[in-house]
Amino acid sequence: MLELLEMSDVSRLESPLVLVPAYNAGPTVGEVVAQVRALGLPVVVVDDGSSDDTSERAAEAGAIVLRHPQNLGKGAAIQTGFAYAKRCGTSALITMDADGQHAAAELANMLEAHRQHPDSLIIGVRSFDPQVMPRRSRIGNRISTYWISLFAKRLHHDTQSGFRIYPRRLFSLPLKTRRFDTETEVLLWAAKLEVPLVEVPIATIYHGGHRSHFRNWEDTLRVIRLVLSSPLWRVVPEAGEMPHGMTEAL
Repeated sequence: MLELLEMSDVSRLESPLVLVPAYNAGPTVGEVVAQVRALGLPVVVVDDGSSDDTSERAAEAGAIVLRHPQNLGKGAAIQTGFAYAKRCGTSALITMDADGQHAAAELANMLEAHRQHPDSLIIGVRSFDPQVMPRRSRIGNRISTYWISLFAKRLHHDTQSGFRIYPRRLFSLPLKTRRFDTETEVLLWAAKLEVPLVEVPIATIYHGGHRSHFRNWEDTLRVIRLVLSSPLWRVVPEAGEMPHGMTEAL
């Protein structure tokens, strides 16, 4: 079930909707929302069962807040965002992390790429400079990017970036995952459906005290299983059921 804390009338949105999946992000989510709202974009925060004041901080900053009553995973939060965006009729959904690693100032370049390629999947590609990206993140990303590119049969440069613009066509994928592997599942489906890929260089801010919710071995194994199984997926006419997860609750 999904608990709606606030839902304003945003039917038939003219601009893309910004989705911020959040879990125990009280210290940072308000600033993220405020920066995006200052640009005039609507923001939806999906509070994935936080035990802190994430929902309150997001609402105070001007976000529409949707809340899972328990922690279901980042992928489930993204699917809730997809279902909400589809219901609103928006043509695209922008995803940004709640920890402040994506600068709102980068939205201008992302939106320009979307304007030029409205039916494409837009991904913000971070710098892999050792002076910028931590070693652990750099190595893991390079490995996953290589294998996902191989199985997707097209070149990616940053498959772990959460700064993306999803076109409406991807809102109704038959997704089976709920955690960090969902972003990989969407990449693989986008390739199968021949949704064009556009990559945009972005800056990423790494905070000294940042603690990722990514569980190294467990989440890595999920991604590996997903990638290895992807050749068996079949594209059907009228592709995609409603996303697996929170759709029914909306």
